Amino acid sequence: MKIVCLLVFSSVILLSCATTQRTDLYFGRNIPTGGQVSNEQWQHFSDSIITHFFPEGYTESDAVGKWQDTKTQVTIAEPTKVVTFVGAKSAKRNKALDSIATAYMKMFAQQAVLRVNAKITMKFVSQ
Repeated sequence: MKIVCLLVFSSVILLSCATTQRTDLYFGRNIPTGGQVSNEQWQHFSDSIITHFFPEGYTESDAVGKWQDTKTQVTIAEPTKVVTFVGAKSAKRNKALDSIATAYMKMFAQQAVLRVNAKITMKFVSQ
């Protein structure tokens, strides 16, 4: 009986240690050479690149970001897409997130994509 209790306790401890991570990627839509990433361009990027890496889903939000341009040292405001991912922390997931950011930087001549990670607890509320 003691062994069974110990095994159950150990399993609960190990499950509670599994790390769920929330990652937000911030994509500025101003293009340094002029213009902005259009809604159609964003939709294509989201559908073809982001969904490729995260077919299980993610959340997109519109925002306005302010940041200091590293070349001009001027603080600018620009329309921004914030994409939120929730899932188990893993090397594969981290590589996928970095691949998305890198693809966006190359496709739209961006200096950077901000990535914010946070350890979270989560549950689905359902009936």
